[in-house]
Amino acid sequence: MDKRSIPELLAPAGSMDALKATVNAGADAVYLSGKNFGARYYADNFNEAQMEKAISYAHLRNKKVYVTVNTLIFDDELEEVADYLFWLYKVGADAVILQDVGVASLCQELVPDLDMHASTQMTINNREGVRWASEFGFKRVILARELSLPEVEEIVDEMGGEIELEIFAHGALCYCYSGQCLLSSVIGGRSGNRGRCAQPCRKSYQLLQGNRDRYGKLVDSIPIPTDADYLLSTRDLALYPELDKIFKLPLASLKIEGRMRSPEYVALVVSIYRKALDKLSDDNWTPDEAELSKLKLAFNRGFTSGHLLEASKKSVMGWEAPGNRGLYLGEVVRENKKKKSPDKIAIRIDSNLPEFMLEKGDGVVFQHPDTHQRYGMALEHDPEYLNPHKLLLKTKRQIPPGSEVYLTRDVSLTREAKNIIKGPGEGTGIPLDITMKWDQNTPILEGKILEDKFTGKDNRVLHFKYKADFKMEAARKSPTSKEQILNQLKKTGRTPLIVKNIEIDYPGNLFIPLGKLNSFRREFIEKAESELLKANKPPNESVESAGNRLESIKQELKSLSSLPDPKIKHHMDIAIYTSSIETLTGAIEGGCKRIYFEPFLWEKFNRKHPCEATDWAVYSEKMQELILDAQELCTASGSTLIWKWPSITPNVSLKYLSNMIGPLYHEGLNEIMVGNMGAFKAIRKLNIPVEISGSAALNIWNHCSLREFSKDLNRVTLSNELSRKELTSIVAHNRNITLEYVVQGNLESLVSEDCLFGGVDMPGNYLNPPWGIEDRKGRIFPLIVDDYARTHILNSVELCLIDYIPTLYRIGIQNLIIDARGKTSEYTESMVTSYRQGLNYKDKTPENITKLNKLKVKVKKISQGGITTGNFLDRPD
Repeated sequence: MDKRSIPELLAPAGSMDALKATVNAGADAVYLSGKNFGARYYADNFNEAQMEKAISYAHLRNKKVYVTVNTLIFDDELEEVADYLFWLYKVGADAVILQDVGVASLCQELVPDLDMHASTQMTINNREGVRWASEFGFKRVILARELSLPEVEEIVDEMGGEIELEIFAHGALCYCYSGQCLLSSVIGGRSGNRGRCAQPCRKSYQLLQGNRDRYGKLVDSIPIPTDADYLLSTRDLALYPELDKIFKLPLASLKIEGRMRSPEYVALVVSIYRKALDKLSDDNWTPDEAELSKLKLAFNRGFTSGHLLEASKKSVMGWEAPGNRGLYLGEVVRENKKKKSPDKIAIRIDSNLPEFMLEKGDGVVFQHPDTHQRYGMALEHDPEYLNPHKLLLKTKRQIPPGSEVYLTRDVSLTREAKNIIKGPGEGTGIPLDITMKWDQNTPILEGKILEDKFTGKDNRVLHFKYKADFKMEAARKSPTSKEQILNQLKKTGRTPLIVKNIEIDYPGNLFIPLGKLNSFRREFIEKAESELLKANKPPNESVESAGNRLESIKQELKSLSSLPDPKIKHHMDIAIYTSSIETLTGAIEGGCKRIYFEPFLWEKFNRKHPCEATDWAVYSEKMQELILDAQELCTASGSTLIWKWPSITPNVSLKYLSNMIGPLYHEGLNEIMVGNMGAFKAIRKLNIPVEISGSAALNIWNHCSLREFSKDLNRVTLSNELSRKELTSIVAHNRNITLEYVVQGNLESLVSEDCLFGGVDMPGNYLNPPWGIEDRKGRIFPLIVDDYARTHILNSVELCLIDYIPTLYRIGIQNLIIDARGKTSEYTESMVTSYRQGLNYKDKTPENITKLNKLKVKVKKISQGGITTGNFLDRPD
């Protein structure tokens, strides 16, 4: 039976040691990062010399290297990024993994032959988003980790032939949709979109419920009891037990997460998945409990099959603890009376565990049965086994009976990992066929590597020749035999090549010292390695052409560095985000003429629980009725209504949202705001002439991104992670699109597929909002559960830039947005009124600054948690 097609096994490397571990453990490809522009800033990562060495090491072992350039890029970094992309192309990187659309456009223009992979940071969560990426020029899409198996299957069925698809198979999960998390940024200025996430999702929080005051602020809050404290902490993804379900899909790649992990971790995890995939290709695999135990020992926060395969969102979460849990061994029992020892405890081993033996040097953790406090220790002595399922262990403190016992370090597993890292040794490598001839007693070696054994840039048969710089002498006594030559040529040692077939056309009766023959062989192997590396790099003429394009691009970037003319006058107005008829009405009464409407309807469904599944038929009907009511109110007041879609729109959402556009358009709706380009594609497919604008979820950080989105959208909202310096640069390059910027509100800091109340018993008094979560510093972050049972967490402090209206006007921002979702009509009316008054003071004079500061005092009084300027004054790290 022919082997089934195996998806690429893609593994992480945060250091050179980790790269060698991934390669020697059996990965097909490795992904890594340079010192800049990678989403794991705190990994060791690679400087240019290390990167070039890493790429060579991988290519000589027929492995591909994908380099992450998957952060968002500021305008003043574009030249450096262009240089970096050119250098990566020149040294032979097989692909770059990108988040920033502007960087993708730059890459296409500069090095069109360099493959681009759309990072999971691009939040592609629907088939139309995959189609957009394909049409843009991406070779592969790394799908959002929140997609279910049926959603992935639907994308594969429709798009699998047009573009490669990759999913995560193992490793840490983010609580938020990747690319949409600002929580670390708003709390401490460390942006996840810059690879500097401080992981606030791994901290403890208290869930709260309270009342709204007249302005929508959370007041009189009380704790909602929860079973544990780490409400945003996810378990670790492990598809190993159900890998057969994934194997059926024609996916291009399965990815292991872990650029921050040790070489030993990578070696173990990759080797286990390698063996599983190889057996699956032979239809000869079932999950191995011993292998699963090894995965747990490598590192785990509790395993989950993720949103891909879990039946409930709750199963993805690990509220109990945010750190490594190890492998559950059993529990402490009372001491054996016959062998009672004051410094020894008895442990009953779980009978379901694979057979293994604890030994000196292993690490164990005890968890108290009541307090759940954990105590860890390294074994200083081998334990005493009473029977296969019970042992005595010497400890330095008394451990109460009932304590759970976890193995967190297994020295035997560490030895196994180190053996994997050493590599398979001699006898493995890229197969090489050799032909040896003589030209007037001068030996010539010719090598050949077949295209099915080597995947260079053009997948061709690789031929190379090496002629000796010496002649073999006629033998005086004992000629060198053909067998001796064969034996010496076969010896490739620990090089990445292995000789498979040798043909020798030997004239005979010649002599060469074996040492000289060995040197000739080594030189030939070096020639073969050089040819292998050359085959993995672009031709010199292509590099030269790219170099010319680089100079042109850099000249263009320098010419675009001018600042806007402060003398140029433009129109500036106020816009607002609303989520109910109540807040919309308040905005109208305040005089707002541009109103975005993203209604939250779940309270109208009479749900028994916030996490209850959406009834799409009922949802569509109620949504349409509500938007029509909003349209009628806006029309009567002379305001423009824009239907704001959710930032996350998987396939089922797009279907129902798209079906409403036609009827709403005929009733006067003319504009829709989207947060992803899949939604844009879905709307355009309908051929209904609505205008489409883009929200801040598009992550526009530089003028190259703005230029790309300007081709499709009539207006966009720039990211709130941009400071006034970056805004100034982007606006200076703007030619034809209206630019908006959120200036007021508790910014949405994350959106998660999790419903935070999934693990909470919700009696009636906790059922209704407002809700929040409180951290250990006493900061309260407002919380919204939307109609799709997704969790939205807002910043604890309101952004307020009313006193910077003159600066925003001088920069060239045309619409200032107030985010009033979840607020009240009094809030929207008051806030719109204040900001409209502020527009009268957009000229920067001492008198106007005084008036704006008075307005800021008024705004602060009705703001949730106080006010902040966010990243406006200084950009995040």
